[in-house]
Amino acid sequence: MDNLTVNTVNEPKDGSLHESSIAQAFMYDKTRLDTMLSSTESSSIMRRMLETIELDELVENYFELLSRKLPCTSIKISFCDQYLFFGNVVKNSRSMNISLDYGYPPGALQHAQLSYVFSKVLSPLQRKLLSEIHAIYAMGLKHALEYYRIRLVATKDMLTGLCNRSHFNDSLHKLMSISLRTEQTFGLLILDLDNFKQVNDGHGHQQGDKVLMEFASLLTGSLRDSDHAFRFGGDEFCCLLIDSDHEANEQVARRIQKAIAKHPLFAQHKVSASVGATTFHAVDTQETLFKRADMALYEAKQSGKNLFKAA
Repeated sequence: MDNLTVNTVNEPKDGSLHESSIAQAFMYDKTRLDTMLSSTESSSIMRRMLETIELDELVENYFELLSRKLPCTSIKISFCDQYLFFGNVVKNSRSMNISLDYGYPPGALQHAQLSYVFSKVLSPLQRKLLSEIHAIYAMGLKHALEYYRIRLVATKDMLTGLCNRSHFNDSLHKLMSISLRTEQTFGLLILDLDNFKQVNDGHGHQQGDKVLMEFASLLTGSLRDSDHAFRFGGDEFCCLLIDSDHEANEQVARRIQKAIAKHPLFAQHKVSASVGATTFHAVDTQETLFKRADMALYEAKQSGKNLFKAA
């Protein structure tokens, strides 16, 4: 069951209580209906909740509904060290936090927090209306959160936190489609760590994992927010560079190589990176684009270490 706490700005927190007792915490006018929502309204909300499994769309739809029926100024859901926020920050507001448990069964129990912010204190009837709307939407939110978690596990490399080969294929397909519509090219880098096998063989896989994690951090720090980094497995990585050409590809590659050279862990193990690069052309398929960058990487590895080659 979801747990609820109510916070008032500049006032002490109320005690925690179960979500099911939101309505029972107040005395209601017995002349009113037992429920605030009619069956037609409940069905309408349920249909809208079932329109999407995408978490951001579901939360946005939820906020639009709440802001029409209640003095809700914002809504925020925190999950997996991330959050989604819709609305505006308002001074002297009232907040209400509800924890959502999801993923069990069949997955491991996960937790999220849903935070409502209102411009004024809700009346008992408004609180009852909120509890009824929340009860309907919470079901969809839990399914969307679990879907997000499963998709995250399926598309993330668990060691480095970068996206994996599966996500790369999807991202590349979407980026190619966008580029064909907008005539905006993009770059592909394939990177391979030089001397990495010596780290595993001489210092163990734990130290090798540390090198991989540090490289992933260094890699993302060398890219723009619009660019994407992926780990294919072992010591092979890829980058998709938005709106990039040959010159920009080389600049990014050199930036990564310089960052490695300055890092004490890589200097200690004499690890560097060879990089193969190419840019997307309208006639390319996923296979031809990747093969061209891969051949450039092969040339860089054959020519020596810590080199950049483009095709």
